[in-house]
Amino acid sequence: MPRIAIRPKAVINLGGWVCERKLTIPYRDYVIGNPFDEPVKISSPIYTMDDIKAIEDLGLIVEPVAATDRLVDKLNKVKALIETNLA
Repeated sequence: MPRIAIRPKAVINLGGWVCERKLTIPYRDYVIGNPFDEPVKISSPIYTMDDIKAIEDLGLIVEPVAATDRLVDKLNKVKALIETNLA
């Protein structure tokens, strides 16, 4: 299975890696933040909520993006959470 490496203190958007048409996932997009000082690899694509749970279990910040949300707001929220962890 392919993997995505998330750089330290980086934020990514999983929009293109979520396969909501194959299985039922409540959100079409997720923003993932890496609060650690080292890179973390996650499995991709995302097919189930178990895949999202596995990402959370790694200690990464997971923020779902609803159809009514602005992606930029979610990206900024996760960046702020990472900066808060630095303090």
